[in-house]
Amino acid sequence: MKFTCNAKDMAAAVTTASKVVNVHTTVPILNNVLVAARNGRVSVRATDLELTLENAIGAEVQEEGSCTVPARLFSGYLANLPAAKLQMQGTASRATLKCERSNYEFFTLPAEEYPPLPEGSSSGQFRVAAKTFRDAANGVTFAASSEEARGAVLMGTLLELDGTQATLVATDGYRLARYRLELAEPVSAPMKLVVPARGLGEVVRAASDGQIEATVVGGQANQLVFNTGDAKVSARLVDGQYPNYQQVIPKEFDKKVVASTAQLLAALRRAGVVAGDRASMVKLAMDGTSLVITASSDTAGNAYEEIDVERSGDPLTIAFNAKFLVEILNHIEFETVTLEFVGALNPAAIHPSDAKAAERQLYILMPLRQ
Repeated sequence: MKFTCNAKDMAAAVTTASKVVNVHTTVPILNNVLVAARNGRVSVRATDLELTLENAIGAEVQEEGSCTVPARLFSGYLANLPAAKLQMQGTASRATLKCERSNYEFFTLPAEEYPPLPEGSSSGQFRVAAKTFRDAANGVTFAASSEEARGAVLMGTLLELDGTQATLVATDGYRLARYRLELAEPVSAPMKLVVPARGLGEVVRAASDGQIEATVVGGQANQLVFNTGDAKVSARLVDGQYPNYQQVIPKEFDKKVVASTAQLLAALRRAGVVAGDRASMVKLAMDGTSLVITASSDTAGNAYEEIDVERSGDPLTIAFNAKFLVEILNHIEFETVTLEFVGALNPAAIHPSDAKAAERQLYILMPLRQ
């Protein structure tokens, strides 16, 4: 293998791919990235067997081939190169890199030993605008569980496909996020997939403008492969039944508050400082045209915030985890937000006040016992 490319382009491709390298792996070759040169392009791939990232850049390919290079050494070297031409030659045992007057040699492992891309028959595919998918994934993945004890399913994101509509859902048992979006064209058959939230996060980072094309690779591979621009992300689907999230969403609400998103968010952030790190409890008291937010701590003191709101229904005092509420509001990009309630111990709904946006974006949050 022999090629010439821009050093900064190569650095960006290696850095991006290296994010999935597991430094604690016991399989030596998984510490490496696979570099392959062919047809005027150089691709850089990394995998931890659950998630695979591949980026491609333009290059002058003098000799087609491939080799694997230690990710940490490679990215560290490339990150400190100037914006100049990089020459690279690779064999099964060595990679030689030259940039201006810099000349390095790294030990490599044979490309044949690197895990291949997932293979199998396609059991479905869909296309969606990249920005739309980024917004949707960003709007739900934060609500997925980060605790392995709760199971791999809750650490994933449900992706439902039906007709021209896709629905992304994530929950950790305390909060639920749902986001609906339109596909570029109808899917051939309805599908329900549980995608690791980490995989969707990498799609968000890798997605360029334009379209994202996704293919479900069935069989033993059981992967969802996203293609966007020069990047490819393959995520192993989670095997398991996702909870029936529809049961968590109350059918009716009899109390409602409409508030300025910015004012409510700022008040909750301030009160959260006093609420502390553990339960992080804040109380919301709704009466008249005011929403009063309070928090107290034996070590920090007391917090009191009051903002003007539009309110309907009976007065209510309800408690929430301040961090969860702030995180939800951080993902609502509309001037006003609506909070709907049933009672002090019932799940609350939070969504943009705009009707179309509310149909697209919905959050359910469990209250805390006061």
